[in-house]
Amino acid sequence: MSNIYQRKAEPAMIKHLLLALLGAGTLFVAGCTSERDENDGQVFNTILLPTDVVLNLACENVGVHPETCVLEDPENPYAAVPISEFDPFNPEDPFNKLVLDDSIPKGPTGAKARFYLWATALATRPSGENQYFTALALHELFDANSNAIGDQGSVDELVRLQALKAYESTLFNFFGSAYARECRVVDGCNPPVNFFRQINELVADNLYRTEATGWRRLVPGLPNQAIALMLDWGFLYTPCTVQADGSCTGGVVSVGRF
Repeated sequence: MSNIYQRKAEPAMIKHLLLALLGAGTLFVAGCTSERDENDGQVFNTILLPTDVVLNLACENVGVHPETCVLEDPENPYAAVPISEFDPFNPEDPFNKLVLDDSIPKGPTGAKARFYLWATALATRPSGENQYFTALALHELFDANSNAIGDQGSVDELVRLQALKAYESTLFNFFGSAYARECRVVDGCNPPVNFFRQINELVADNLYRTEATGWRRLVPGLPNQAIALMLDWGFLYTPCTVQADGSCTGGVVSVGRF
């Protein structure tokens, strides 16, 4: 069993109540709270989600495959929540991972919950999608917490390094992975179609360009420093070409040396 570096006790009454509601399958409207300090978080479908941007790492490699210590983290709101995934052998079967993700608030207030959701999914079912979105949540937390510090020269170094480890794991352990999403009519696709994103290209672009995420880059200095870092990891990156509409195409990631 992995050691938990930092623990934060919850009131026993709240913890027992949430467990009872989860067991009964009761649903609450998002944002309903009882007598609770405004900084404690919000209840979404009986799950108390954190809304702060300070992440206490449960162990050295939390959120990095094959570490599973996030399942033992008392701050993880998804530790006891069954997370089901799309089954390619039974494509009609329902699954809840994306529904859970959609219920998390957009922006910095949801970044910590997104980390716990995707890290929990990664610990229970290793995949490139789960590792990539865990890394992306860490990247968002790094940006949000560094901004919260206030000083432009100050950054959350611990989370920065953790995000880099998670991105590296995405390339090293799941290099050829892609993830699929549906483009709906409301998104501009009529009829709806599925689209696929190559994960290794997203990782490289996120590290290379600020514009890829809108967040501060994890690798300081010139963008070529990100290329040098990926080379140290064993991967070559030919940057994408920025188009007039702001999109970036043609980026290529290949295996270099190990």
